[in-house]
Amino acid sequence: MNFLHLLSSEAIQHITIHCLNISVWRSAEDQLPDHRSVKFKAWTGEVFEVGGELEPDVLEDSCWINDGRWHQTQFVFHSLDPTLLPVIDIYNLPKTNSASHYHLEIGPVCFL
Repeated sequence: MNFLHLLSSEAIQHITIHCLNISVWRSAEDQLPDHRSVKFKAWTGEVFEVGGELEPDVLEDSCWINDGRWHQTQFVFHSLDPTLLPVIDIYNLPKTNSASHYHLEIGPVCFL
């Protein structure tokens, strides 16, 4: 991994959380993410989070919809510091019950 970090000037990774009746980023369409939102741990140990210096870009967030259908929240991590990626852990995932579920789709890191 160190070799890839040394040869690169930036890195990109996509993570999608597929969700059923459970919010992972915003709790409603007109609300901003808050302290209950998911957080992502970078390779270096730093944390990507809401309002932080390392906040991820969100391409889509429909997980707040609670209608019995699957939705998704898509995150993009783009950094000019390639040592931050890949994401190595996800914090603050919500607790599920019999009517709510989620699963993660972790994309590869593209070192540029």
